Amino acid sequence: MSVTEGAEPPRFGESHWTEVSSRILGLVISGDLPPGSWIRENDLAGRLGVSRTPIREAFRELVGVGVVEVVPRRGTRVRSYDAEEIEQIYRSRAVIEPYVMSESIGRLTADDFASLDILAEEMKRLASDPATRSQIASVNNDFHGIFIRRSAAQSLISTTFNLMIPIVVAKLFSSYSDSDVTSSMNHHDELIAAARAEDKEWAAAVSKTHIISGLNRFKAMIADTTSEGEPEP
Repeated sequence: MSVTEGAEPPRFGESHWTEVSSRILGLVISGDLPPGSWIRENDLAGRLGVSRTPIREAFRELVGVGVVEVVPRRGTRVRSYDAEEIEQIYRSRAVIEPYVMSESIGRLTADDFASLDILAEEMKRLASDPATRSQIASVNNDFHGIFIRRSAAQSLISTTFNLMIPIVVAKLFSSYSDSDVTSSMNHHDELIAAARAEDKEWAAAVSKTHIISGLNRFKAMIADTTSEGEPEP
């Protein structure tokens, strides 16, 4: 499920997201606009077939959710996140998202469950090949989004979505090992099972485990990267 310029833009957050914002985010997720890359208004407007006005409006929205940043006298670029920021985001998610997810229990429809099953299988397909793992992120967010949009915790929905976006931008799925991917996919299956059982506590526990597992995988990846960069004694 790679994101191209002609593809349907990914759905993040609520309906106030503009189509242009979603299309730019799609380019970031696909790697067409990698972290740290500069984005020129004129070039992007031509690429998306719109005027510069909606591009500027999209930039303001994307700055607010941490996708891009404005550098004075330089321009706009895709934001990069350091290890400390990613850990803070994971820990914030671990506090908020399990509650929001649990408040969707008993509110999901038959169509929701059908979509969850399809998305879970799609993630497994993408996970089976390391070359396609970077594409899991947008499918993963669609999966979580079904729970979140159905949540009774309406006041926390936008915050929950916004905390998910930097993880997508950081492209962490592409670094997962086979065992990491299997664990993550199993959590998705268990979330569906908890929802079918209408067990809020089970769903919240699985959600928190899922997020903390992601954090621990990220920390292990950073530790491995650091040790590889150290000179031989």
